Amino acid sequence: MLAGTGLVLANPFTASASVLSANDKVNVAIVGCGGRGSGMIFNNIPKIPSANLVAVCDIVESRREKARDRFYTLFDKKIKAYENFYEMLEKENLDAVVLATPDFWHMQHSVDAMEAGLHVYCEKAMSNKLEDAKKMAQVMKKTGKLLQIGRQRRSNDRYRFTHQILLEREKMFGRLTHAMGQWNRSKIWTMKPNKQDKIDISKLKQYGFDTVDQVYNWRNYTKLGGGVVSDLGSHQIDIFNWFLGSYPHTIYATGNNSYFNFEQADTMATILEYDTPNGPAIGIYENISNSRAIGVYERFIGDNGAFIISEGKDNKIYRESRVKSDVWQKYIDAGYISNMADMKKYKAKQSGDSGIMETAPQISYNINEMRDMDKVYNLPAHTAHLYNFIESVRGEETLNYDAETSYKSEVCIYKIHEAINAGGAKVTIDPLEYIV
Repeated sequence: MLAGTGLVLANPFTASASVLSANDKVNVAIVGCGGRGSGMIFNNIPKIPSANLVAVCDIVESRREKARDRFYTLFDKKIKAYENFYEMLEKENLDAVVLATPDFWHMQHSVDAMEAGLHVYCEKAMSNKLEDAKKMAQVMKKTGKLLQIGRQRRSNDRYRFTHQILLEREKMFGRLTHAMGQWNRSKIWTMKPNKQDKIDISKLKQYGFDTVDQVYNWRNYTKLGGGVVSDLGSHQIDIFNWFLGSYPHTIYATGNNSYFNFEQADTMATILEYDTPNGPAIGIYENISNSRAIGVYERFIGDNGAFIISEGKDNKIYRESRVKSDVWQKYIDAGYISNMADMKKYKAKQSGDSGIMETAPQISYNINEMRDMDKVYNLPAHTAHLYNFIESVRGEETLNYDAETSYKSEVCIYKIHEAINAGGAKVTIDPLEYIV
């Protein structure tokens, strides 16, 4: 047993990844058969021809057995089901493992798998402790094994096109000065155990849990996960860092758990200060968990234009009035964007009888065609991110988002936690803290 964690590690084990040729499939096991793990098992992996699922693992008997039996029913393929991660590594001929487990398990399972010669895809957050996230990145570098972190926007075609073509190559929006984002939802999802789950309460502490509720709602407990900041905010703040080409040097954050009364904050807001390669920038971000008002998106503002981007339908591009329409015509001609209303000029009008002129509506555009990229996946983002991992294991691609890059965003997230826990304090980040 690993001292201080309560995690079952079994006896020392030996396992090693096989050597792949270009035509080989990747033998993979999925650890965690809950909501995210089930999505991988039934929706993502089956769409990746080069992935060969051979086993699943979960401490809840009914979940792993249901996953095994359903996979056979749907795909006519037998897979093994395990309770113990290390037993699975010993018995199965694996090339890679995919971790869809609670945050506090990620470090040990990732490190042990990589040191056993396996490649790892690990769901975010990397860990519930910053020092553990750093260790994961360090072991990735030491072993030379791949460690992809599951922030799927990094493999989303729309995000990759916006970054690679519109921002980096065309510099369409000029200097980005602000990044804003939010993830608002009307509740924090909580799960109740299924009556068939056969939970052995006496066994829970072997796996780091004190109660049955912790098994199902681990994100709400400070010792197990990171709450809304790590679960939701980490996706979007990572996009701030990616698109701005920088990481914040100062963070202000506040939050509370006054609505749901869980251990973790259910509402938070943060301001992040950046020194980007093009000048200073500000990031503003919020999570609200009792209202869906205005939804989920990221918004970036530059001096030549702005854009809203999301994994949903809220995607739009705006041209600033100082930029003439013929300047952006080349982007239309290239097929990158289309003028939504064929509007050429800004037209202000008087508001009521006050004599005040309303701000003219911005001229808006849609992305027309994602082209001229190094890769277009044409897959749902989660599937594309796993596809990128599997193909990287085969040597056909490089990772879109490895653990060293992810660690830098983890630093931001845990500094936000630090500021919230200090009652809304200002936190300064030493640039050396971003180095693995």
